[in-house]
Amino acid sequence: MSRELSIIIFDRNDLSSEMTKIYLQELECVKSVDCYSDYVSGCERCAKEPPDAAIVDITENQEFGLEVTAQLSKAKIPVINISMNTNASVIIKALRCGAVEFLAKPVLKNELHSAILKLLNSNSEEEKSECKIITAFSGKGGSGKTTVAVNLALELAKLTGRKTALVDMNFCMGEAAAFLNLKSSFNLSSILENIDNIKPDMLTGMFEKYSDNELYVLSESATGALLSSITINRAIRLLKSLKDTFSYIVIDLPTTADDKILKTLKLADYILYITSVNYSMLKNAKNCIKLLCGSGISKDNIKIILNRYIENDELTTEEIENELGMEVYKKIPNNYFTVMSAINKGISVSEENINSNVAESFRELAVMLSDNIMENSLKNIRGRYEYQSAN
Repeated sequence: MSRELSIIIFDRNDLSSEMTKIYLQELECVKSVDCYSDYVSGCERCAKEPPDAAIVDITENQEFGLEVTAQLSKAKIPVINISMNTNASVIIKALRCGAVEFLAKPVLKNELHSAILKLLNSNSEEEKSECKIITAFSGKGGSGKTTVAVNLALELAKLTGRKTALVDMNFCMGEAAAFLNLKSSFNLSSILENIDNIKPDMLTGMFEKYSDNELYVLSESATGALLSSITINRAIRLLKSLKDTFSYIVIDLPTTADDKILKTLKLADYILYITSVNYSMLKNAKNCIKLLCGSGISKDNIKIILNRYIENDELTTEEIENELGMEVYKKIPNNYFTVMSAINKGISVSEENINSNVAESFRELAVMLSDNIMENSLKNIRGRYEYQSAN
């Protein structure tokens, strides 16, 4: 850690600004700290002499503070947001504007030091983030698995600004592309058939890019003549190639649990098991999870997603968790009209109604599954915001 950092603090409160400066000066890696109560003057300084990082308080004027955050992020200046308002929507807005960390105000010294040291380490590694594979899976049809996969993939791309692949492995009945009104030039089976002859740098061009986001979709159903080309070894080679190009790979899996699917699930960092709140679905989920764990898949990698959740339903969350023997990771609210309207139009639920409860839920899920630094931004909030409330 030989590098020394210059940091600029944007904070209209002189007392808290000075305290933050004192905390920063205790770190050997910090070379200089300057404070600006006038955000415009601070931005002008950043334009003339870019710092290594900026700390921007967004408590008083959240909209303007987030605008400053976005502008600094575009200039490749890492930003740490601080605020007394620590609800989930504020944190998500900050991260989407480019903040690399979010801390509650008043800032605790150990949390600030931890954020700066993480920033120093991430700078030295030039954003070498490992690709995460996320699978959407269910043992029973009709769970809304594809809806979750499609909307999660898009929110990950929008939230992080990183290349995200959505791979539809429902070979004979793939619908992911249709959910976004896309027509693929290539399908998965044809790529698998020729995987040994396809160079890694060619793969991205075989995906369909969605709008102006960093979401790339590989879908379309395979023809019966090509199904013989779909072997697990070829699928593994494809996923390994994609890991060199994409930061996130979201896979929509079929509802079968054959050898191909089980081996694919074993490659995943997260297995989102999609189920609904009814006895038939829950019983199927319990048996399916037992099968997955019996095949060598770690229970820690399985995350229970309650889709189409209705508060005050016949079964409580505690009863569901007791039945499954696992905690519920996330509840996606039942919003039939928004979801169906989005599907019929070939757009995401956030594009249909950005303020809907279901759109907000998918954004929160994206935060929970994205980089650890983003997840930690939620976990580090003390007292005023319970991380479990996002679940």
